[in-house]
Amino acid sequence: MSDYAPAVQELIDALGRLPGIGPKSAQRIAFHLLKADKDEPRRLAQAVVDAANKVSFCEVCFNLSEGPLCTICSDPSRDERTLCVVEEPRDIVAIERTREYKGRYHVLGGAIDHLQGVGPGQLRIAELVRRVGDEHIAEVIICTNPNI
Repeated sequence: MSDYAPAVQELIDALGRLPGIGPKSAQRIAFHLLKADKDEPRRLAQAVVDAANKVSFCEVCFNLSEGPLCTICSDPSRDERTLCVVEEPRDIVAIERTREYKGRYHVLGGAIDHLQGVGPGQLRIAELVRRVGDEHIAEVIICTNPNI
């Protein structure tokens, strides 16, 4: 039995299902939202709905995009012969902040993790192999976490 009103417990439970948010953090966020100005939770909810409706994956590299192509794939000034392979779209953001890399990307969509049931078939490795051949890539940079 919960010590909270059902709506509050549902909010805490929903927040707790987000990655990296444990029970205590979920409680803190829930109480922050409940104490905040009534517009703050509405803005948050609208931002989540808008992102869910507008954002998809780039048809070429699988980065996040609001159209068929992400801003990097649609940029003609990027080096088309260099491909940086990353696990997740957030990795692209980290590399782009350096302002040093001028090539294109390929997002695998995760990492092999047999304990979590993620094998090569669940990642975009076949698409990577196809791209390397079809796009005549000269250099592939593997920029993933060094783990087993």
